[in-house]
Amino acid sequence: MIKGAGKRGAIGEGILMIYRLIMVMFIALVILGISSVFYSHYINVRDTEAVIMARQVVDCLTLTNSDIYSIEKNRLLAFCGYDDYETNRFFVRVTFTNDSGKQVHILSQGDSGALWVKELFEKQEKKIESVKKYVPGYFKEDYLFFDSINNKELNMKVEILVNAEF
Repeated sequence: MIKGAGKRGAIGEGILMIYRLIMVMFIALVILGISSVFYSHYINVRDTEAVIMARQVVDCLTLTNSDIYSIEKNRLLAFCGYDDYETNRFFVRVTFTNDSGKQVHILSQGDSGALWVKELFEKQEKKIESVKKYVPGYFKEDYLFFDSINNKELNMKVEILVNAEF
């Protein structure tokens, strides 16, 4: 047996270990770099939130066969089971009209002044990418509503605005 042969082998293993460690770190950095591209991408879901909120408000008013005239004017979402904390970002307005187009009843909740923000973004000729994340979500649709109190069919216009959460 040659003296010192075990020590030289250990030195070679140490050099290979450093090489392996550098390779593992490089692969980890590549994986983190690729995944950071996907996780840093901003996704705007406010339009979808507006559609979902509209569906839930329509279901609340139509499926429960509720008396729309007994609902407090500025407490529509509270009537549908939402807390005030949950609805800070939402503006909801439901307008009931008869066949001739005359307004019969209006229910709303939220800050109606937020509509000017939507109009401001719509008027903007050049869309700036960095500002797009502040564009509010908006949904407006007409539905039919049967008024069980007066036994009449009414037009129900639902308008939802979802503010930015920043």
